[in-house]
Amino acid sequence: MAVVKMGQIKSTPAKALAYISRPDATADGVWVSTNADTIIDPSDFRAVARQFGQTAERVGVSKPREGAVLAHHVIQSFDPKDGIDVATAHKIGVQLAEQITGGSHEYMIATHLDKGHLHNHIILNAVNRETGRKFRVQKSTIGNIRELSDELCRAHGLSVLPKPERATGRTMADVYRVLKGESGKQFIRTEIDKAAMQATSWAEFQAILGRAGVEVSARGGRAGTLSFREISMPRAVRDYRLGAAYTEASIMARLTRQVVNQIGVDVSMVTRETRDTMTVIVPGTKRELHLTVAKTQVVRHGRALRIYVPANDEHRLSDARGNLAKTVPTMGLYKWFSEPDLVGAVHHAKSAQFGGNVGQWQTSLSELRALEARVNAKARWMGDGGRVGPDAAIERARAFVAERHFAYQTMLVATTELMVSPTGDPAQLAGLQAQLRIIEREIDGAKSDIHALTQLTKEETVMAVSDRIHAQSNAARESTERTQQQRQREQAAQRLSRDVAAGDAESNGIREARAHERTADAVTLDDAEQDRDGGTRSMTLQDRLEMEANKLRARNEDRARPEGTTRNDGRTR
Repeated sequence: MAVVKMGQIKSTPAKALAYISRPDATADGVWVSTNADTIIDPSDFRAVARQFGQTAERVGVSKPREGAVLAHHVIQSFDPKDGIDVATAHKIGVQLAEQITGGSHEYMIATHLDKGHLHNHIILNAVNRETGRKFRVQKSTIGNIRELSDELCRAHGLSVLPKPERATGRTMADVYRVLKGESGKQFIRTEIDKAAMQATSWAEFQAILGRAGVEVSARGGRAGTLSFREISMPRAVRDYRLGAAYTEASIMARLTRQVVNQIGVDVSMVTRETRDTMTVIVPGTKRELHLTVAKTQVVRHGRALRIYVPANDEHRLSDARGNLAKTVPTMGLYKWFSEPDLVGAVHHAKSAQFGGNVGQWQTSLSELRALEARVNAKARWMGDGGRVGPDAAIERARAFVAERHFAYQTMLVATTELMVSPTGDPAQLAGLQAQLRIIEREIDGAKSDIHALTQLTKEETVMAVSDRIHAQSNAARESTERTQQQRQREQAAQRLSRDVAAGDAESNGIREARAHERTADAVTLDDAEQDRDGGTRSMTLQDRLEMEANKLRARNEDRARPEGTTRNDGRTR
């Protein structure tokens, strides 16, 4: 059976065309087709994008209004249980594109093989290449496309979904809320919850999400994170933004219905693979020990393999001949495999740029908040007097995170089983969900404490809390006083500069003042300006400006005095 989704492209169709035609998803462009004229290579997304633009220009809509739809994106996903091959899937996609456009709109269709289930991406030009009219999308459009897809599937012997009461699926209002980011995260959470209740392996979980229009991608290799994107969303959402229940480890716990621990290996460590199992080398044993796991426990992301083993289980390791060598518990595997970082204390501090004093006040406020975090973490894990060392405190906090992580997965498995059960008690389910939220807050708080403890200085580890706050307050007060003094000096210099500029522009003093103002903040007087002790004294720009201003005022007063009058120095003008 095929599931159909539809979205709109309002900017840079070339990027969308590049995405659907990328070589890693289409077997190097083999499964890409287009009806655009004069296109030699169907997978040349730049040429197809240019054709889209040239058609719009030829029919007189080369400058569409802001926010106008430039192209439409249709996704047709097939159920792996139908056993459809890639050639048939691509053929059905081409037929669907032709029926949607009637041959009057240019399109590119690409069949993707990289998500565990076959699916077609169809991007069609919004502008009719014959009439110049736009492809019109109404409430019934997606339902009509769904019916066309179902007819094609029946013709090829594929099953189809029963006709829904409302053919449009999600309303246009829902789609636009997702586009604005208002409900996209909640939609993804709901789809993950539904997929986790149905699937028993990661591949099956990913396929179910794909049919719902949600794409899953991994980052960071063995210990990375996941990103989820609904087809109409402009960008993907990282798993930690959805909550602790939506990380890969939590999802695998829900799929296997048991608490799991993660170990990571490279694909080069796989020595044997059957339909149901996978055998990997135990690192650091010179290929003498091997571990065999079920494929349902493995999540594959490129070369990185993440294996999720039951937390309370015994694992049998074999030698090179396949004989039993030893039995170890799950935690014993970390003697050879790297232990996953449950803390992941990566804090991204958002800093805003402010001018003048506001920026310094913001910096002082951030410093005080960081101090508060360190003080609180120290009080919780080291004691107010620092009775426990920082390293021991960090280990205690990490142990707490591991313990709460185990409790969280246990509660999560119980919640999933209750959701699957047709006789589940809603009140009990609400209670479990509340407990999950409490544990999640505890884990987040402990992670923040670990980050704060790693920032403690040597002085802070032995300094009392009251002393540290007092010292920080004094530093903040001194910083504020220095800022005010600096501001007063700058204001005085500005006033003096204006007074100097109001005098005789041709005077030597003005020229010297301007030269010094441009080139230096401080000047050194020459030998003629040495003090009585014979030492050369250094003058700031403000002092220099004041001296030049006094000279200028004296000259101006001298010029304004009537002839024959006596000056202050006793000479007659």
